[in-house]
Amino acid sequence: MLEIDENLFEISYENKVLKLCYKEYELLKLLINNPNKILSRDEIIDNFWRDKQIKSRVVDTYICRIRGKLKKYGHPGILAVKKRGFRLLETS
Repeated sequence: MLEIDENLFEISYENKVLKLCYKEYELLKLLINNPNKILSRDEIIDNFWRDKQIKSRVVDTYICRIRGKLKKYGHPGILAVKKRGFRLLETS
């Protein structure tokens, strides 16, 4: 299970701290706080880049980076739901 430490701005999996930049941390925290919900690219952009013109490819890049970091520790990762968005996969 992923655990958020808001005081240290860290997310850990199985007691191992993931090395995340600020945006990765915030995006993963958003996914953790919305279990079983598919977040669209537009919802993600609205949460982080409201005032800027950001293309959806930026979201894809951050998701890819987070997936790699989750995979490194054996977490199942983030599911891309075609034409809908992203959802954090649950661990058993």
